[in-house]
Amino acid sequence: MEGNEKGYPIRAVAQLTGLSVDTLRAWERRYKAVSPQRQGRGRVYNEGDIERLTLLKNAVDRGHSIGRIAALSDEKLLALLNRSAELASRPEKTAVGASSTVEWNRIIEAIERYDYAETDREISRLAALLMPQELIHQVMVPLMTEVGDRWHKGRFNIAQEHMISAVLNNLLGSLIRMYTREDTPCRILFAAPAGEQHVFGIMTAAMLAARGGLGIIYLGAEMPAEDILDAATKGKVSGVVLGVKGVNGRDTTIQHLKTLAQNLPRHIELWIGGQLDHDLKQATERPAGRRNIMVSLLELEAQLIRLGARF
Repeated sequence: MEGNEKGYPIRAVAQLTGLSVDTLRAWERRYKAVSPQRQGRGRVYNEGDIERLTLLKNAVDRGHSIGRIAALSDEKLLALLNRSAELASRPEKTAVGASSTVEWNRIIEAIERYDYAETDREISRLAALLMPQELIHQVMVPLMTEVGDRWHKGRFNIAQEHMISAVLNNLLGSLIRMYTREDTPCRILFAAPAGEQHVFGIMTAAMLAARGGLGIIYLGAEMPAEDILDAATKGKVSGVVLGVKGVNGRDTTIQHLKTLAQNLPRHIELWIGGQLDHDLKQATERPAGRRNIMVSLLELEAQLIRLGARF
């Protein structure tokens, strides 16, 4: 779509900024990120709105919480992005929210020597200092990315990757238990389908949902489609969130995704997180009229807010 003298409609802005329509609406309603004009059938954005939203998205992509930066001026956002770029360009340094490079290196060094206790202690300390969203975007995701990069370069082995995964999963499990409530507006089911062994993504999503006041049903890894369908129906959930990588057990994953997509009741939304290629996306296609959402961690909060979460 192209803008005219009256501005850009919301779907054009979504294409131009890379933000989903749901995220745009959540950022406006909850954080007052921009104030588009209303004309005729809906919102109309100007060039300044698009530039500001692009700045905000870039900052969030670099680990900053939208709740902390939405009120900043465009000039301050630019300064923040320049500072983030400067930090990212330094070798062996990763921005970890309130922690310093020394603290970040302490975690990496603890992993190198298989010091589970210190790794757990340092990450737990950061968890006590940061908001859950900041913990995820500024600590957990960058840390998993760094460990993955070191593994690919042969500097970490699979045992070290498993150790940090265990530390993070244990912490996420504790946070899920702490935030879980009974009186909730709706419930969401989280699982990795059969063939999928990685649970970091769905545990992260489940923790955010619980933190937002939604009910959760967490099933873990390698869940057969039939069991997910049974739990979703009997648990009266509003949505099912699946974490998919398609690396190991790919054929099994595709088979179970197809079963879920075709048989999940019409009123239950299906959310898919992960890097999906053509075959995996095709396996998740649902019959007409049944909602299917490809969701990233960046967009997850907006979808949760749509279902009644409060952050």
